[in-house]
Amino acid sequence: EVVTTVLDALLHNDEPSPDAGVGILFGYSSPGSAVMSSVRDEGMTAAEYSEFLAETEYKVVFEHSEVTIDKGDYSFDRKKAFYTARLKVGPEPLDVVSVNFILSTQGNEEDDCWLIDSMLIRPEKMRRRRRR
Repeated sequence: EVVTTVLDALLHNDEPSPDAGVGILFGYSSPGSAVMSSVRDEGMTAAEYSEFLAETEYKVVFEHSEVTIDKGDYSFDRKKAFYTARLKVGPEPLDVVSVNFILSTQGNEEDDCWLIDSMLIRPEKMRRRRRR
């Protein structure tokens, strides 16, 4: 749910205000994540991170047309979750980019909040090729 919420916010990044989607990403990022380290240690703003995303392969978070959660796994202690989201970026069936998410929680209850530790675009060479 956190992954789809954040990806939807990024898709509509400037609604209701500029970089609101990146602000939501910041809100769902764990204190130990690289994103929050840059915010805390370097004073990175939502506008600066938005610009970084838009100028790199991460621009797909602003441009996708559909999200499919491919798989989800949990660590043994249920404190970490690993998800792959497939973002549809074109009209063809294989026009997808995979984004790997690592999430963490402090609690043990089903309704505890999960926070994003990392969001990584899967390199082209590591993307699975579907058989025809």
